[in-house]
Amino acid sequence: MIENIIIYEQPLNELIRVCLRLEQLFFQADHQVKDTSIIGTRNMIALIIDILQLLERPDLKAKLAKELGHQMQLLSKLEKTPDIDHAKLTELLKQLDELGRWLIESNGRLGQNLREITLLDTLRLHLATPGGGCNFDIPVYHYWLQQPVEIRSQTIRSWLLEFNRIRLTNDLILKLVREESKTHQKTASNGFHQELLDPQTNLRLIRVMVPNNIEAYPEISLGRHFLSIRFYVPSIVERPIQYQNNLSFWLSYCTS
Repeated sequence: MIENIIIYEQPLNELIRVCLRLEQLFFQADHQVKDTSIIGTRNMIALIIDILQLLERPDLKAKLAKELGHQMQLLSKLEKTPDIDHAKLTELLKQLDELGRWLIESNGRLGQNLREITLLDTLRLHLATPGGGCNFDIPVYHYWLQQPVEIRSQTIRSWLLEFNRIRLTNDLILKLVREESKTHQKTASNGFHQELLDPQTNLRLIRVMVPNNIEAYPEISLGRHFLSIRFYVPSIVERPIQYQNNLSFWLSYCTS
């Protein structure tokens, strides 16, 4: 078990990229929903609209369903593996199958019920403007924000429930992709590491793990045939410079 590290992830296809963005937004929502102030509610609404925007793509349901089917095929091969927890595997396969059927059979785009709420649809346009959503933009929004905490919180939580199954789908995909990985310790000579990749490998995600006591961060470049990682000394004021010492780190290849 690698401890005390900072993990940097680099997706290799659009679906995994979308899944990582969704994961981040859901994490932010978990934190923000605890803030019941008016400002907290405004921030929560902005997050909900960001999630809806990310779910906008009409082909996303099909791609997620296809990914669930792919994961089911991989897991089904484990059914005859000795020492496998068959009860756990059966439950996981059932869950993947149910989520896949929901994606295929559901009508409209993901989050369709929320798209039909007039306030959210109006806010989607106004919040794209810096400082948008002022009381002169949408008076009804200003009115709703002045309502008791209980009313606002109940509404927010009911809206978040609309994301439950898509979040479960997203979490399962990322969990399975991350778990199906091989991790190797590497050394970046003078802050640089490069290696050839097998183009036949179904590489989905690269994870770079750096000890948190090293003052360096990676910039990752990926292609079908190569991987290069360049480490930099962090600076938020000046242009970063390349790390000049040898650096030991871990590299995970997620290939499920």
